[in-house]
Amino acid sequence: MAIDQPAYRSISQDELIALAESSREFHEILFSPGTTFDDLDCTGCRFTRCLFQCPTFRGADFSEAEFRDCRFAPARFASCKFTGARFESSTFFNPEQKTGCTFAFCELRAVEMVKCNFSISSFERCDFYNLRAIESGFRGVDFHGSTFSRPISKKVILTKAKFDKCNFSFADMSNLSLQGCELLSCKFSETALFGTDFSDAVMTGSMLDRAEWDRAKLSRADLRGAAISGLNLAVLSDYAGLTISESQQESILAQLGIKVSPD
Repeated sequence: MAIDQPAYRSISQDELIALAESSREFHEILFSPGTTFDDLDCTGCRFTRCLFQCPTFRGADFSEAEFRDCRFAPARFASCKFTGARFESSTFFNPEQKTGCTFAFCELRAVEMVKCNFSISSFERCDFYNLRAIESGFRGVDFHGSTFSRPISKKVILTKAKFDKCNFSFADMSNLSLQGCELLSCKFSETALFGTDFSDAVMTGSMLDRAEWDRAKLSRADLRGAAISGLNLAVLSDYAGLTISESQQESILAQLGIKVSPD
């Protein structure tokens, strides 16, 4: 059966601006390298089966926008807003070039990602508070300096994010604060978790295989049902109150050189 390929239609810069100000609907549109979204207000726009070949996006506002079945060529998003946006079945990864996109100083609060591919992308100092991601790929992604937190007052900081069935293999999540976040049935294969704070996080059903845990915090975290081969409590910064399943005891203790024998 032949794959249904979109019949992309190119549009001019003037038409892009006009549609963004009127119907805000873009269906099977090719945004060529000569098209620019710089400082464009795309609040609430709907992009369906579109192909983005623009190399850069600067200061664009995609708040409450929806991207469905869209493809992005490797690009750099700088200081763009995606607050409340939704991405579904969209990809930011080029399999031929094996490169992703770069997001720098972008606001991605309350974004929803469903079945998307962000592999080999980079998120530099982005705001992910209240992010929700389902069955999405973050393989090889670098989250350098990004945050999932929101300050309520000088003394109160809330951290909130939920990932369900997402792939973080080979990603660099070092020094992130994911306190109280949900990472359910996710894959962390050879993931860099140096200094990452998972305090009070729920990671049930996840696969944590050969991850780098040095100085990470797992205090009061819930790892029940997770595959935790290679987890050495000795290299953690804190694990007080960590919850595991009875069946996980032997694997944990073996890393500490303790052998479990029946009475």
